[in-house]
Amino acid sequence: MEKNLFDLQLFADEDTEDKSTDNDDTSKKDDSEKENKPQPKYTDEDLDRIIQEKKAKWDKQAKEAEEEAKKLAKMNAQQKAEHERDKLQKELDKLRGEKARADMAKEARRMCADANINVSDDILSSIITSDADTTKEAVESFIELFKSEVEKAVKEALKGNSVKRGTSPNGGLTKEDIMKVADSVERQRLIRENMDLFK
Repeated sequence: MEKNLFDLQLFADEDTEDKSTDNDDTSKKDDSEKENKPQPKYTDEDLDRIIQEKKAKWDKQAKEAEEEAKKLAKMNAQQKAEHERDKLQKELDKLRGEKARADMAKEARRMCADANINVSDDILSSIITSDADTTKEAVESFIELFKSEVEKAVKEALKGNSVKRGTSPNGGLTKEDIMKVADSVERQRLIRENMDLFK
């Protein structure tokens, strides 16, 4: 009978070990799932900040609309009409300014394209104005400056790589010197190393 109790105890210990191993596996799975889980695009702080910004914007719009309504309530019919006219005039002026800048940007882009220069919108927006003459002068100056800077950069790049024809940077060999080498294997090696002389 005592032997059977001992056997039961052994089985009980084995079950405990199996469960602890299972728990380890489960915790490992949980850890690996956390690692594989995609990270959120926004943190809670980002979301709070975005919500606060949106709320402030909506509050400002609501306040402006409320103030506008109060103004209109105090006005008579003629004042309301004048107020609406002024408001529409401001919107019209703003739209005309945006259209003029868009037209200037289009013209500036065409001028740059004619000069074979591809320019980003950010650069164009910093060059253009709503005045045609000022924009034209600014774009022409930009094109001249761009071309001169590119020319300088090309000259600098070529200055470092210039090798005179007929001479080689290693040993001062010329094409004729290489062709005079009697050993054909050595001659082939020199030709491979000095291909710029055989162009």
